Amino acid sequence: MDSPQCFSPRPFPPPALADVPLEYIVDQLHHLASNYWNKPDTADCIIVVPIPTPPGRRRATDPDVHAVPHLTLRLHSDYLCAKSTLFRDLFNGDSSRDLVQRSPPPRPSSSSSSSSSSSSSSSSSSPVLPQNTTPRMMPSSTSHPIIFLPVPDPRSIHLLIHWIYFGRTDHIETCLEQGAVHWEGLAQNVEYLGLTTDIKIFLGRWYNNWLLPARRQCHKHPSSDDGDDDLALVESGEDPEISDEHSYLTKRGRTRSLRVRVL
Repeated sequence: MDSPQCFSPRPFPPPALADVPLEYIVDQLHHLASNYWNKPDTADCIIVVPIPTPPGRRRATDPDVHAVPHLTLRLHSDYLCAKSTLFRDLFNGDSSRDLVQRSPPPRPSSSSSSSSSSSSSSSSSSPVLPQNTTPRMMPSSTSHPIIFLPVPDPRSIHLLIHWIYFGRTDHIETCLEQGAVHWEGLAQNVEYLGLTTDIKIFLGRWYNNWLLPARRQCHKHPSSDDGDDDLALVESGEDPEISDEHSYLTKRGRTRSLRVRVL
């Protein structure tokens, strides 16, 4: 197989569509999504997502990526690049040396889990991910790249991939309602992948409508956390979409940003 250095960059949008508005390209991709979703035979890239392993199962310093339990997703690069700046940078030829290495963020806290409708109990110790958490090209062919993608929350990545293809949040909303995924895990993945503003608006709206009222009920006295800022956003007369995105950003915190930046 060719080395990752031989990978042929794929700028997005491609040169032939350089003058076409990105919004139109995304709309057309969503319209055609059913022709490509769950069609691995037409995929042009493979995404490998490592799964956390229980402590003691293996060493965190183990360099063998293949020894780590992982998801293998056969996807289409145009969809990924249209909605994610991280994928756009990777497919454009930026190597792992060009990416700032970030440690994986902590898993969703028990407080955020309890404020959602999840009934799952938190484990006594956190699972282990490989130490090298930089997304990178793995050895592969030049025409069919393989990307190692250690996202913060593997449990929710498939929901965001579905959103990338179809532009709908109904599956995400259902899983949040059922407690199958955590809001914080989704938000961490959104920042890590550099996804577009519309998913942040959805998460901000969800936080305002469900998590914030639960927190407000549990904490009826003033607290020192960021709840007061969030309450001010909800009770103000701001434009709903601006408030939802602002609430998302306030909750995430710019100092806690997990987005991988290119030097």
